[in-house]
Formats: sequence, C-alpha cells, structure tokens
Amino acid sequence: MSDPAIVIAGRSWHVPLFAPRQNRIVVPALLRLAACPEEQYNLLLDIVFAALTRGHPEIVRDDFEDWPISIHELFDALPVIAEQTGLLRSRSRAAPANAGGQSISDLPDWDAIIAEVVNFLPGTTPDYWEDVLTVPRLEALREQWRLHPPPQLLIPAWLGYRPRPRDEDALAELLRLFPTGALKLN
Repeated sequence: MSDPAIVIAGRSWHVPLFAPRQNRIVVPALLRLAACPEEQYNLLLDIVFAALTRGHPEIVRDDFEDWPISIHELFDALPVIAEQTGLLRSRSRAAPANAGGQSISDLPDWDAIIAEVVNFLPGTTPDYWEDVLTVPRLEALREQWRLHPPPQLLIPAWLGYRPRPRDEDALAELLRLFPTGALKLN
C-alpha cells in the first residue's frame, strides 16, 4: 500500500502513518485547530511540519518556514494528515475504538503505550517504538496478545497477582480496610 501524498510548496510529499513522535504534535493541534481561530496559521504550520518529518526527517523547521507555501496547500493537507494519525476512518484501515469526539485530555498516553509494548517485546527500546509504532500496528499487537497472551500476562494471572496500590492510592486503600476510621486493639 503506498502512502498518500500532500502538496506543500508546489511539491508532492508522501505521508506515512504516524508514530507517537508525530501524533504527540499533530493530534492535539488538530483538536485545537477549530477551537482557537487566532492560532490557526501557526497550528497549521506545526501540523504540516510534523507530518512531513515522519517521511522526511531531514527537513529543518527554519527552511520549511521559508518555503513558498500557500494557505490552500496547508488546508488541503489536513484530511490526509488526520487520516494518517488514525483519528479518521480510512477505507482500507479500521479506525481506533475511541476515535470519535476525544478531547485533548482523553488522548492516548503514548509513553504508557510504548512502555507496554517494550515490556512485552524484550530487546526493543522506547526510542525505537517512538519512531515506528502506528495505531494500526498497536491494534495488531494487542489483537495478537489477546489471541496469544504473552507469558508476562499469563503467569501473574495464574498466580493471582494483584498490583499494589500506587502511593496516591494508599489513603484510599487504608479507608477501604478501615471503613470506620478506627483501629481497635484488643
């Protein structure tokens, strides 16, 4: 499958599916775009630049800002860019489960997602996945883990392991253990 292309500065650029490095910039900016008209032009530049660097990491921001880019090129690039984030449904790819109507605070925690992938795929690094993990790849990995759970999931489940509460959950755990708030010593 060939990557879709956008035309920027009169030149056609291929835009592959985005990894977290681009999604951290593009997704929040796309969601803010409609909310803050006064920031639109800068957001458009941020979105398009981040999108272009996925397939063309050699592009430098200062050079990019000197290109003869028309406003219509920036706007015309948005549907392709939004599709490559996984926010929009593609005819050839399924949309992520929670793609519709997310607010910026509901966006995926890419650091946690990358940590999960690194945890289940020993020998890989977070820096590697920062560049190559896409929404379709993550969905495929999770589907395989659902069908064939890794030992890191099966063994703790079989042993009945339950994670300890986080430090911020310690008070809630104490209140659960002592609902009256008193510890009675006999």
